[in-house]
Amino acid sequence: MYLPNTINLHPEQKFSKDMKKLVFLFSLLNMLVFSASAFAGDGYKITVTINGYEGDKVFLGYRRADKVYSKDTTALEKGKYVFEGNEPLAPGVYLVLMPPDNKFFEFVVTKAEQKFSVETTAPDFTKNMKIKGSKDNQLLIDYQLYMADKVAESKKIQEAIAAEQDEKKKEKLIQDLEDLADDVRKHQDKIAAENPGTYTAKIVKAFQDPVIPEAPKNPDGSIDSLFRFKYYRWHYWDGFDLTEEAFVNTPYLKEKIDRYLDKTVYQIPDSIILAVDFILERAEKNETVFQYVLPYLLNKYYTPEIMGMDAVYVHLSDAYYKSGKANWVTEENLKKITDDAFMMRNVLIGNPAPNVKVQRYDPVEDKFTNDLISPYDVQADYTIIFLWKPGCSHCKKTTEELIPFYEEWKNKGVEVFSISSANSTELEKAVEDIHKEKMPWIITADPYTRARALQNYYGTSLPKLYVLDKDKKIIASRVGVPQLAQIIEDHKKRQVADR
Repeated sequence: MYLPNTINLHPEQKFSKDMKKLVFLFSLLNMLVFSASAFAGDGYKITVTINGYEGDKVFLGYRRADKVYSKDTTALEKGKYVFEGNEPLAPGVYLVLMPPDNKFFEFVVTKAEQKFSVETTAPDFTKNMKIKGSKDNQLLIDYQLYMADKVAESKKIQEAIAAEQDEKKKEKLIQDLEDLADDVRKHQDKIAAENPGTYTAKIVKAFQDPVIPEAPKNPDGSIDSLFRFKYYRWHYWDGFDLTEEAFVNTPYLKEKIDRYLDKTVYQIPDSIILAVDFILERAEKNETVFQYVLPYLLNKYYTPEIMGMDAVYVHLSDAYYKSGKANWVTEENLKKITDDAFMMRNVLIGNPAPNVKVQRYDPVEDKFTNDLISPYDVQADYTIIFLWKPGCSHCKKTTEELIPFYEEWKNKGVEVFSISSANSTELEKAVEDIHKEKMPWIITADPYTRARALQNYYGTSLPKLYVLDKDKKIIASRVGVPQLAQIIEDHKKRQVADR
């Protein structure tokens, strides 16, 4: 259960003074962390008793990011389910899954505690769980029950605050909420201090938000309005040990990284690159963590949600894969990663568009001629590069969307320069599509790959659209037709503002 987070991660907004302490700590309620590191030992044995469940078998699973993986299966024997193996389990959080309804409960396996018993009773398997032979599990269960009570208490106070009309009474309730948060923080600190090295202590500290102090005054007496935002970002990782393998196979390392990169870092490539390097510099100290975090970041920015962030992918490829730091990657995968980065580099926002000279389709002769044309030959305020493939259904849909846009904007300084992926044997098919779709713009192809047009414009998957300005600098990459008008309008406004 999670409480509304009162930390404001957006620098343009101000923090309420009354709510300054409400950096709530309750997100730890359900945080159970799993590690995938292997180690030597004499196996594991977990004996499970489930009162009120009559199934003849159960499954043992573990989590990684937002997925659950199966580890073991066992059948009911003499009223118990026994998971047992000669090799130790990787430490972390496991769940017992009960078919057919897939209800489950979780517990911790640590390096030191691989043999213990679990007993629970339906319907509330977690609340009724009793564990023998595992101090860490009992400590974590006690903490969860404590947090459940505090979450319920907090929810009541928040509801009272929302309903209260009297300002003085509301201030008192807000203070009660702040006091509750302080009590929880003290309890968490006490757990960590009294149980050093335990799984529970590590997770409590790992997910505590930083306590933000009063902003210091500038020499002129003013206060930096961004202080709280900056302080939060600077201290975001204080309690989180990025070398701890126990955080790899959980949803929470991913969530921690995503929150940091998406909410506390300015969404421009240079800032994100600094942030991912900050994370990886620490993660690199543990091979298991590094082997999880680096591919995760690479995939995150392979198809970024924000245009232009593919520059982060290029950086990761250069700094960690091409450099040899990702030494576990196969040659085949390494080639794909670095090849993608090589092609992406050509079409990064701000770069000049690749100057490819391709064969032009002549509508009078109704064929692709030997006459060569380049996007740089187009006299237009904006040039849309449209990569398409004959017979491609997605390309057909994009073409149908692009035609009305072109009809509206062709007299407003916009031209479309399309490049077909057709090779020498597919030119007739391309001409058929040109007729069928009634393409009204400049149409070209590179059938003998002399210009390497598709490679230069990262045409590994089609369709693709790029927007070039008057000087043929890339101002938008891999966008959709619905975005084109807004991209052009925004660029025009920026040009006016820069004058």
